[in-house]
Amino acid sequence: MYHNIKALILNCEISSEADKIITAYTDKWGKINAIVPGAKKIVAKLSAATEPVTESELIVYQNSQYGRPTVTGAKILNNNTELKQDFNRMMLAFYVNEISAKFAPVHLPNLKKYELISRTWQLLVTAEIPIRVLTAFSLRLLKLSGYNMIDYLNRNYSNMKKEDIIYLKKISNCCGDDLDTVEELLCNDDKAMWGYVESYLKTYISQPSVGIFLRKINYI
Repeated sequence: MYHNIKALILNCEISSEADKIITAYTDKWGKINAIVPGAKKIVAKLSAATEPVTESELIVYQNSQYGRPTVTGAKILNNNTELKQDFNRMMLAFYVNEISAKFAPVHLPNLKKYELISRTWQLLVTAEIPIRVLTAFSLRLLKLSGYNMIDYLNRNYSNMKKEDIIYLKKISNCCGDDLDTVEELLCNDDKAMWGYVESYLKTYISQPSVGIFLRKINYI
């Protein structure tokens, strides 16, 4: 049976000589792992539409409820070209993708998560402090996934400074462009704040490989 779904491509890997497997977050099915036949060929029409950090409309064939979907057609909705041209910001987008994949159960849709990932990609292009976007994204994803860090800090003793906790509360409530303009956020150490969030993330998921790389190059 064929289905039309919107998808945010989180990751892809080579499956065989010509095929690849994608991990995508979709509007109707949540996270899926799908086969893209022939996508590694140079002339493949499906190649660009199934690359990471791309929003696409996919035509997917699935012959049973438990079978792995096969992508038979695709149209790019947003290629996020500007983001892909900036190495550092693109690495943060890969971090967003890896965290999203780790916290998303297969076939459990959540439209708020879909919109959060898509909006975060857009903000990474324009933000003056892109690591702050990653921090805000992670706090919101944790909340949507049932692991609200702010609730945890409110209930438990923490060795964090009071002003740092206030910062995280404020940033968790920011939307879009106000991440750069809220006056109370301008004097904080954003790398240190991200460190708190990353440590909390690692209590629930394994260390993201992108995070290991970014620390090696001293970017975060």
